[in-house]
Amino acid sequence: MPQVNLFVIGINKAGTSWLYYLLRQHPDVFMSEVKELYFFGDHEDGPETLEAYHSHFPFEANYRYFGEATVMYYRDAQTAEQIYSYNPEAKILAIVRDPIQRLLSQYRYHKQLGLIDETTSLQEALNDPDSMLLRDSHYEETLPAFAKRFGDDQFTVVSLEEGKNAPDELWETLLSVLDLPPVPCPNPNANPENPTGSAGYRRVYRYTVRPIKNTVPGLYKWMLQSRLVRWTKLGLIRLLGTAEADEIPEALQTRLRTEFAPTYAYLQNLGFESYASPSSEANQ
Repeated sequence: MPQVNLFVIGINKAGTSWLYYLLRQHPDVFMSEVKELYFFGDHEDGPETLEAYHSHFPFEANYRYFGEATVMYYRDAQTAEQIYSYNPEAKILAIVRDPIQRLLSQYRYHKQLGLIDETTSLQEALNDPDSMLLRDSHYEETLPAFAKRFGDDQFTVVSLEEGKNAPDELWETLLSVLDLPPVPCPNPNANPENPTGSAGYRRVYRYTVRPIKNTVPGLYKWMLQSRLVRWTKLGLIRLLGTAEADEIPEALQTRLRTEFAPTYAYLQNLGFESYASPSSEANQ
């Protein structure tokens, strides 16, 4: 039976939309039109049956890889077991980002979703030591489960910052780990498909899209798949702007550097030397 054999498992707000964009430009790779399918793991929004999941992929077509990019898969070791049970030969990709910068991006995005009040400061949002904002940046606590289950030949971690700085090198890495024929690197400066909007855009989102998500989930699922809705969203973001950079108070910088010391060590052990000195200001 044909199977999905390429999974981008995260990290949330670390560049998965950009990686998804790059992969789908290769003629031998089919990435699902709906980027995030939420089939594996404990999710309520995904397909309910394997048949429904497979309906997102044209297995009759001549692609080497059929892939999807669900940004929450990395959170749970059990998801690694489920994917392995489904296809033990699958290739697994994860993209990481400076953990503090990723946290800031998620903080702004959660304001857009209405999960964090627009007036809540970063310090207030981090009062809970078990905050999702903190947990999602501790890659050293989540990614090893996938590394252990799939091994070095099937599990690969790439870096957003290093990929943006040297896109041709990242592209060569992807071609190598996936054993794909060489084609030119796609335009690395393409806009991300899931940018976080400015405060003005976030206000529009909360009063339009979020009520639909909460009251008419079927319509919201359709919207996620609609190219027209996607283009409208990007047009509004171009009009209203993307999220503003956040200044981090010095005391909070110190706290976060201490918090993520194990994460930076983990990234350096993976060979990402650019993460040796965490920055103090977010750049969307």
